[in-house]
Amino acid sequence: MNENIRHKTLAAATATATASVWDAFVIVVGMLKGGTGKTTSAWFIALYYAVVLDLPTLLLDADATSQSAYDWFKVAQAAGFEIPANLVVERYPFDDLAEYIRTKHTEFGAIVVDAGGGSAKLFHEAVTEADRLIVPVAPTKIERRKLVATFDEAERAAARNTRGVTAHVVLVKADDRTSLPRTAKDKLQDPARGEGIGPDRDEAFPLADTVIHSWVHYMEAFGEIPTDLSEYTALMKELTA
Repeated sequence: MNENIRHKTLAAATATATASVWDAFVIVVGMLKGGTGKTTSAWFIALYYAVVLDLPTLLLDADATSQSAYDWFKVAQAAGFEIPANLVVERYPFDDLAEYIRTKHTEFGAIVVDAGGGSAKLFHEAVTEADRLIVPVAPTKIERRKLVATFDEAERAAARNTRGVTAHVVLVKADDRTSLPRTAKDKLQDPARGEGIGPDRDEAFPLADTVIHSWVHYMEAFGEIPTDLSEYTALMKELTA
């Protein structure tokens, strides 16, 4: 190979390599309370990016306590479920989470972080690197009360975020046979003073239109690789649009 051809080949290879480098879109699924459906939401959202959008996707379990997302992966693997080839699941419940996310940006098209309720520090670190924060909340008073603290911490983290993070509350575990979902929506969209966001804590939360219902399909999904993403597909299309 003569020198000119070698340089042209090298330039073409470099251009191809550069074009294939990703800049991951980072979705943090988090709330400062356990048991709110974060892990289920994180898994379904990760599968949306990996399977529906066919992007190399990293699902990070950043819960220092339960590590349910990683446990889900190990159970599914042991049961013989086929893990999507472009989905990677890792545990990373460490304080330098933001730095770790930055090191993964060029390896993946999407990074989904399950930021568990056990650590405000990890939640904060994750949000500093997020493009989108998704806060799943069940339609109960006790869960709605934790939203104020969650958004307070998210605002502090957003001050360090250079990616223009947006936040969205998603109503999960909704049972339309009761009045709870409707009541929760009303309270989130028209909160009493001290129960909302903003300077006076009386402004509406950024509530997604899509509601995730309390279907057996979600409740029994742990340890499986669901192929029907149901309402989560609608949710991600809404938030993407």
